[in-house]
Amino acid sequence: MPGFEHGYRRAVSEVIIGVITAAILNAFISSGLLDPSFALYFKLLNMLSLIILVIAMPYWGTIYLMGWLFGLIIMAKSGLVGILDFIIYFGIPLTILIIRLCKKANEFTYSVQ
Repeated sequence: MPGFEHGYRRAVSEVIIGVITAAILNAFISSGLLDPSFALYFKLLNMLSLIILVIAMPYWGTIYLMGWLFGLIIMAKSGLVGILDFIIYFGIPLTILIIRLCKKANEFTYSVQ
């Protein structure tokens, strides 16, 4: 099962790929090679990928999620992730981790009794 380093690598690579893609798209639009409506299409596609990512997150392993969160913190501190993106990409996995920890605590409590 993928571990911490895989989650970290995925968070870092997704942020870097997103920044590069946005820079290339903006360069093409500002040079007149692409219609500005492509920016809207890109945003819609980006929202769709966010929804798919959020749907997949509950199936990630706990250590993988921790790696993702660590990588995301590093990317946010470097300024590559905006505050709204950070809230979404950090809040959902953190919520999943909290739910998992609460379930484990309940299982432990019932097993001790």
